[in-house]
Amino acid sequence: MTNDGNPKAQTPDNEDLKKKLDGIGKALIVSVAWSYAEALERTKRAEKEQKSTPESQPESQPES
Repeated sequence: MTNDGNPKAQTPDNEDLKKKLDGIGKALIVSVAWSYAEALERTKRAEKEQKSTPESQPESQPES
């Protein structure tokens, strides 16, 4: 393959590659954001359970 000095011949490949990389980058950002949101939701749920557990434990224990 020889270089005929026409840089525009390679432009569609570069544009396609750039679009693919942009899509991959966006998908990565969405994936990280989704994982963060899930972890935050789990943390909030665990905190709520910890706060409610000490309150319910004395009620469930029989008196001696």
